[in-house]
Amino acid sequence: MDLPANAMADEDDKTQRPDLPPFMVISPSDVEQAALVNTTFVFRRRDAFRLIIDLFLPFLRPMNTPDRSENVLPSNGSEYIPEPATGFVRAAKEARGLGDAQVQFFGAHTAQVKIARDWRFFIDNKIRKRDQWPILHAQALRGMLLNLTAQAAANGVSRVVMRKLYVALSSLALRLCPLEPSLWQDWIKDTLVALIATPATESAPDFLQIAVEEVRSADLLAAAKARMQASLRLALPFVMQLFTGHLPVRPDVSVNARLAWLKAVEAWVASALPGDELTSLVPILIELLRNRDSFVGTCDVLEEIMSKSALSGGKGTKVLTDPLLQWIASEGHLILQESLSNGGPDETSHAFCKLLLALGDHSTDYLVSKIDQPLVQTFLKVLLGFTGFPGWYGADEDESEMTLQFWSALQDSIIDSEFGDEDSSAKQASIKALDLELVLTLVRKARWPTVEEGFRTWAKDQKEKFQNFRRDLGDTLINTYYVLRDEFFNPILPAIVELLAPGGTPVGGWEGVEAAIYSIKTIQEAIPVGPNQNLSRVFGPEVLGKLPMQGHEQIRRTALDLVGSYATWFHAQDTPELLMNAMSYVVAAFSEPLLSLHAARALRDLCENNRKALSNHIDSFSNLYANLPSIPDTEKAKVLQAICSVIQALPLTDAIGPVEGVVAPLVVSLGESLNRAPHVSFEKARSSSDTNANIKAPEEARTSTVAQLHALSGCAKGLTNNTDPLLEFSTADEDMESVRLMDQARQDPRMVELRNKIIQVLTLAMSIWSADAEVGDAVSDLIKAITSLPSDNTLLSLPPGPVLELVCAAAQRQTTAVWLSLATMLTTQLDSATSNVSHLLGKADKTSNRDNDRAVVEKATAMLAQYTLTFLSAPSSMENSLH
Repeated sequence: MDLPANAMADEDDKTQRPDLPPFMVISPSDVEQAALVNTTFVFRRRDAFRLIIDLFLPFLRPMNTPDRSENVLPSNGSEYIPEPATGFVRAAKEARGLGDAQVQFFGAHTAQVKIARDWRFFIDNKIRKRDQWPILHAQALRGMLLNLTAQAAANGVSRVVMRKLYVALSSLALRLCPLEPSLWQDWIKDTLVALIATPATESAPDFLQIAVEEVRSADLLAAAKARMQASLRLALPFVMQLFTGHLPVRPDVSVNARLAWLKAVEAWVASALPGDELTSLVPILIELLRNRDSFVGTCDVLEEIMSKSALSGGKGTKVLTDPLLQWIASEGHLILQESLSNGGPDETSHAFCKLLLALGDHSTDYLVSKIDQPLVQTFLKVLLGFTGFPGWYGADEDESEMTLQFWSALQDSIIDSEFGDEDSSAKQASIKALDLELVLTLVRKARWPTVEEGFRTWAKDQKEKFQNFRRDLGDTLINTYYVLRDEFFNPILPAIVELLAPGGTPVGGWEGVEAAIYSIKTIQEAIPVGPNQNLSRVFGPEVLGKLPMQGHEQIRRTALDLVGSYATWFHAQDTPELLMNAMSYVVAAFSEPLLSLHAARALRDLCENNRKALSNHIDSFSNLYANLPSIPDTEKAKVLQAICSVIQALPLTDAIGPVEGVVAPLVVSLGESLNRAPHVSFEKARSSSDTNANIKAPEEARTSTVAQLHALSGCAKGLTNNTDPLLEFSTADEDMESVRLMDQARQDPRMVELRNKIIQVLTLAMSIWSADAEVGDAVSDLIKAITSLPSDNTLLSLPPGPVLELVCAAAQRQTTAVWLSLATMLTTQLDSATSNVSHLLGKADKTSNRDNDRAVVEKATAMLAQYTLTFLSAPSSMENSLH
């Protein structure tokens, strides 16, 4: 054969046949090269397998044992594969720079690669000449690789190398077993027999684990896959005999060996063990739970059985669920007690918690059907103990978060269950007692630590992790509320009232009250809109009236979010007292900069959902508006939106004055900001050779402009009618009257002048900063809020035609997706205007209006097409637009 350039003759070998080339001295680089050989056949297959043999035999034979001449592979006519000579001992010594184990690993890897990648049998239903060698020597290769693996196990080759050899054996079986007829049907049993005869107690289970995983992940045709599965079933009696013999605690089975057998069982559970075999293994595994050395591994196997085996999905309650419940009641619960005594969870308690959750997920419906029985009660109490494990999630323990999904699933199963009359009362009592205890536990786990408890030592990511835990905890509380309904408040409200009764700071700080209020906030979406005595107490003087009005940002932030989340609930109350109490609490929070965001959101939600009720108290908003300069610019838009939403509920004639009073100062301020910026005319922009140039303005003027644009957007959004037409039916006459009244109010000289001024400042802003991304977004937000379909017009709504012209002018300066999107929206509004508004108003000149709007659209289309084509014709413009 052709030797690679770095091959050398072995001068010490005196037994070589003269008609054969001298043996190669194998260096680590040769091994790596062989492992990477692909279908280009730099080495022929027989050369690759001889390389493997040459590499391994010096390591498998004791170093002081002389080589004995024998052919490892049989001769095939002119092809003769001899045994390596003593020169390979020297090669191994030369490879000590990499270490023996590394050389062995690459040799095993070479075997696996050559089998997996370069083993071909049939091309066009014929055996190619160069593919004859593997199939002609399949039996010999099988025996050679099996013997090498057994010898390696007997001589204590490292476990990493052995696992690679098991992969090679499995790859060989995947080539030989599916053939018809099969060349290695009993590959699992043959390998196990060879490995069991060695003193390596972990070799057989390691092979079983790898073998079944390789079969499961192999990409085979359906027929070949079926034959491989049949080979697993053929070996099953022998495999089960090994499982049942090595899993029980015996003096002759070491802990490491038992753990290896457990890993093997875990691998076989999902794809190779039918229900009968699993049924025989379960008692052995449950008995093995008493052994702490293998407890974690046993739990892993049982979890696999309950989640992925033939017994998953609630099957096998008599052979699996009931025995586990009995073991938990008799011995398992002590693991939790030990963990509590030790001050924290350990590996054993963590595995026990996972086992409980696996059992709960497997048998949820069964547990609900037996929920009043002692065994199930014990199980639920133990699991509740993990939910309420002392300490804080993410800092002291992780088990509490693991249990949340089970509690949600249990509540869903309870809701779907139908109990018989004879045992309904007992089960309902058990469910109620459990859920009330669960609510108290979850509220306690939601509490933030105090400064004395180490809150300031928490890193940012730890705080975020705990915040996410509270969010998941809230989802569990929602499901619990669906079961308890109003009784959900029974353990929470009395505790809050008791803490707040003395006045001042509660004993233990505000953290406990904050956690309880947060829990009430999380269930908002589940509570029906309507009278609720429990919520009346929450938003009355007993709770909200006693919360702090200064300092204590955490409790106040949560209280503001609570008020905002229940904004729709206030709308259904008969009297406005609770609403006004909430409004007073929210407005007072604007004095704290850290709370302004939460206060603004709560105010916006309250005003948006309670317009009618608050419109009777419009005068009380004057103080809030007077304090507007002290509110951060980032939150002014939300406050103005809240005020305008209340103004919108007034009669149109009464709303004109307040709208002018709120909006006109904003327009003046926006004009002043724009006057501080450099001006540019449209004519100058058109004549400029650089249409993409951005005119730089003073940063202060630009920032003020953006803030004023957002404020105007807030006013426009607040004046928009929030009535859902699908929920409130109105006749055509009522619609016509509503449009007529709005059109009449819009003709008021004050509103006409105000809209004209808005168009002026909008024109100026777009002429100066049309190329600025932030200003462009603010302008886009304003245009979307202040233009609408004709039926949705407000006192501030601008006609779409003039605004479309402004958008086209801005697109001329710099064509962006913002302006093109706005042009599409405004064109749609023009079409709706010509087809609907004249009809609703009964105007006779609707044809004239249609012609005018058509002319506007045609002009805009021509302009936008020209600007867009000019933009796209620039060099590399299309490529740059993708970045």
